[in-house]
Amino acid sequence: MHIRTLLGSTLLTASAVNAQNFLEVVQKTPELSLFSAIISGLNDTFNDLLKSIGPDDGGRTILVPNDQAIRSFMVNNNIKSPADVPVEKVIPFLSYHVLVNNISSAQFARPGGAVVETKLQDERYALLRNDSGQVVYGTRKANEEKKEAAIEIKSGVEGSNIQIVKQDVVFNQGLIHVVDGFLTLPTNCSKTIQHQGAERLVTYIKRLGLLDTLDSYPGATCFAPSDEAIEKALPVLMNMTDAQLVDAIKFHTLLDPYYTPDLKDGQIIQTSLEGASITVNIVDGDYYFNGILAKTTNDIARNGVAYLLDGIMPTEFNGTITPSKPSATSAQSTPTAPPNGTTTGVGGGTRTSTGIATSAPTATGTPNVAAVATIGTSVFVAGLLALLAVF
Repeated sequence: MHIRTLLGSTLLTASAVNAQNFLEVVQKTPELSLFSAIISGLNDTFNDLLKSIGPDDGGRTILVPNDQAIRSFMVNNNIKSPADVPVEKVIPFLSYHVLVNNISSAQFARPGGAVVETKLQDERYALLRNDSGQVVYGTRKANEEKKEAAIEIKSGVEGSNIQIVKQDVVFNQGLIHVVDGFLTLPTNCSKTIQHQGAERLVTYIKRLGLLDTLDSYPGATCFAPSDEAIEKALPVLMNMTDAQLVDAIKFHTLLDPYYTPDLKDGQIIQTSLEGASITVNIVDGDYYFNGILAKTTNDIARNGVAYLLDGIMPTEFNGTITPSKPSATSAQSTPTAPPNGTTTGVGGGTRTSTGIATSAPTATGTPNVAAVATIGTSVFVAGLLALLAVF
């Protein structure tokens, strides 16, 4: 296996050495004629973008929209000709399509997918630590229409995910993947979770005066209970004080962006509420946080990542989960803590979690709000709402 991987890398390097530059490859690819016209009309702007990634890098990968995608983009933006595309409007899009690492289709297709940093550093769309570029998430996903698996790339949630339609085209600085659409520029965390189905949560956040905090903290994970989850919890939430609600929000916030490739079954992660942590369980590809199912994952926001939850996380978790679908092996997961309590983040950085091992769940039944309320006033319900109330 190692020899095969090494041989593949060697062949790729050899091919890259003999390959043509990016523009030459694009110009010779029929389905990229409109993209070629656009970047040709940008003078040296796009070439400067490529050169800004240092020559000592291990290569870069570029997601190139095909002609069909560009026609749709032009229609949606009332643009009649590629020559009429304004530089200031298209550069953020192009920057988002340049990945700073050399990522093959096989790497995206690995179990769990891959999160990759891009050259999009414009603070309107990327507010992350250390001036890091915004990310995309790619994974192999079955296509119901074509009845086959394809690599799907996820970006901002206000647009559709796109798919790779032609993969691993080599040019002299890396790889090109032809895609069937443009990535969507991410929006603030509040707009991201509101779009995904947590509008009532955003209403609470506004009432508490926490919206600016939510949208301005660089690099965080926001767990957002859905509108339905908050509706079910209203009898308890209405009796909570503002201070309790603030603690609940902190409990639903992590101070680093945790995408699913960063997570392991049984992992325990400290929240922004002092002394409080959550447990991750992964069952049949679904992600549970303190026993609550994530309805959506890797929702990329301007300042981090969000998860829409099927309920409100209990602050005290007894290891009990109910899988959302029957398992061929077991109805329960067996948590295991990550080695040394660390997880690897975007760009190879390392961040530390508590790394405490927990015992395997011993029963089924998702904790509910009524049960949590009986634990005592110190539990503050299982924290209503999600997100960045960080002080």
